[in-house]
Amino acid sequence: MKKLGVAIFILVFTSGLFAADIGERLGHIIPVSFVKELVEKGELSNSAYRQKGVSALYLPNTQLAKEANLFWTGEEAPFFIETLYLYKKPAAKQGEAGKETQSISGILRSLSHLQGIEYYSTSRKKMRTLYEKSYVVESIQKKERIADPISGSADGVTLTVVQKDLTFGEYTYEYKYRQNDDSVAFFSRNIEPMNYSIIKMIDKDNLHVALVVQDLGDYLLIYGVTRVSFLALPGLEDKINASFSTRAEAIYKWFINEYEKQ
Repeated sequence: MKKLGVAIFILVFTSGLFAADIGERLGHIIPVSFVKELVEKGELSNSAYRQKGVSALYLPNTQLAKEANLFWTGEEAPFFIETLYLYKKPAAKQGEAGKETQSISGILRSLSHLQGIEYYSTSRKKMRTLYEKSYVVESIQKKERIADPISGSADGVTLTVVQKDLTFGEYTYEYKYRQNDDSVAFFSRNIEPMNYSIIKMIDKDNLHVALVVQDLGDYLLIYGVTRVSFLALPGLEDKINASFSTRAEAIYKWFINEYEKQ
């Protein structure tokens, strides 16, 4: 019994040290005021719709996260959502920071694996398929499907991707990638106007999605930001707004699911 008590004490003590360690490291990456909440909850989210002066609250102090924040240019986007996730790796995957960068790079370029993922539709109150189709093509002019290009570094890679979702339909997107020693990011934008039924809702280059994954060794720090400008129509506005909010979470869950398969 005494040995068991000692073992429990050691486990609790070392767990406390581990939590303090990740908190200390995060304090150098994200605003200190949010560290405790992120460690406790594992997720922070900030969104705004047609509000003036909106800015990123949780932006990590890293090069690729800063690039994600600057991905949108011009007038302020009417819809904005940023989410910061802290994911603790399984013990078997833990190691030096940056050790899994190349593996993460391959996952973020496995865009055909987005096909069939689901998200929660707040309007229908049920799970719904996000992408009915998702695959890389040669170019916007030549839309012949090619294999996901997952080898080598993603840094500087640009992919043209056809994706069909059940809300807007089938359109072509551009995915640009950045990669460094411990992080990988994609920056996605629509390169065609997008309709809702017969109504043009989103102009070309008005839907931007960025995802940055940083390998901390024992954790993954994942920052996602979406900005969209779409037509304000009574009856449709709330539905489209809610749709993009839940999509952001679906992309994160897709990445984690792919990561855990490896």
